[in-house]
Amino acid sequence: MEDLKPWWTSKAIWTGILGSIWGVAGAIGILPEGLSQTDVLTVVLALTGIGGVLFRKTATTRIG
Repeated sequence: MEDLKPWWTSKAIWTGILGSIWGVAGAIGILPEGLSQTDVLTVVLALTGIGGVLFRKTATTRIG
């Protein structure tokens, strides 16, 4: 039988969740003072994209 891990232990899932939270914060205008929506969203998209690929590549157990 294949080993499965709970979804909340997945680094790729958490990367997506955190990226989504920042995306929503930027979209509704509740970013910390001094940060522009464009800059934050650009960095968040880049980091979550790279993180998602790297974390998926290093994963050894499927999400169940």
